[in-house]
Amino acid sequence: MPAPPRPASPSNPFPSKKRLGFFDGVSAFFGGLGFIVSRPSIWGWALIPTLVATVLFFGLGALALWGGSSLAHHALWDEGDGKWTTAGIWLLRVLFWIVGIVVSFLVAISLAQPLSGFALDVIARRQELALGGRTWPDQPFLASALRSLRVTLVALAWSLPLLALLTLITFLVPPASVVTIPLKFLVTGLAVAYDLLDYPLGLRGVGVRSRLRFIRDHLSAVIGFGVAAALLLLVPGVGLVLLPIGVAGATRLLVGADRACG
Repeated sequence: MPAPPRPASPSNPFPSKKRLGFFDGVSAFFGGLGFIVSRPSIWGWALIPTLVATVLFFGLGALALWGGSSLAHHALWDEGDGKWTTAGIWLLRVLFWIVGIVVSFLVAISLAQPLSGFALDVIARRQELALGGRTWPDQPFLASALRSLRVTLVALAWSLPLLALLTLITFLVPPASVVTIPLKFLVTGLAVAYDLLDYPLGLRGVGVRSRLRFIRDHLSAVIGFGVAAALLLLVPGVGLVLLPIGVAGATRLLVGADRACG
C-alpha cells in the first residue's frame, strides 16, 4: 500500500500526490501569456521592466560614449603626431563605444529585473488570485530586489560556464552540435525557469532547499516551462517582455503544484 503524502511544511511546501508533467509546464507558461494579454489592468505593471531597462540602457550608454571619448583622447592625444594621432583616437573611440554599449545593455538587462521586482510581485499576486489562490504578505522593496538579484546571479553563475563549455565543444568538434545545441537550449530553459520561479516562491517565503526540491519533484514541468520560455527568447527584442509573462506562468505552475497536493 503506497505511503500517504507528507503534509506541507516550510521544508516541503509542495508535498504533491502526483508530479506535474512536461506539458503542464508548457501550458503554465502560455497560460501566463494569456493572462497578461487579456488583462489591460496588468499592462502598466508589465511594462515597468522594459521602461526600467530602457532608462538604464540610455543612461549607461550615454555615460559609456562620453567616457569612451574621454579615455581615447587621454590615451593617444599628442599634439606633435598630427593626423595619425587623430585617426588613432577615432579608432579607439569606436572600440570603446562598442564595448561600452554592449556592457551597458548587459548591465541594464541584469538590473532591470531586480529593480522592477515590485511590479513582478504584483503580477504574481494577481495571477494567483485570478486562479483562486491566497493572498501573500507584501515584500519590502529592498529585500525583494536583493533576493531577485541574488537568484539572477546564481542562475548566471551555473548556466554561463555550462553554455561556454558547450559552445567550446561545438567549435572544436562541429559534429557534436547535434548534442550540444539541444543541451544549450535545455540549460538556457532551466536557468530562465529557475529565475522566473523566484517571484511566486519568494512571495511564499520558500527557501533555497525547498526550491530545489520543488524543481526536482516537478522537473519535467520545469523543463517544459523553461523550454517554452527559451523558445520565446528566440524572437528578437522580447527578453524583457518575457519577465511579466514568465512570472505569471511560474505562478500558474506553483498553483498547479498546490492543487496536485490534493
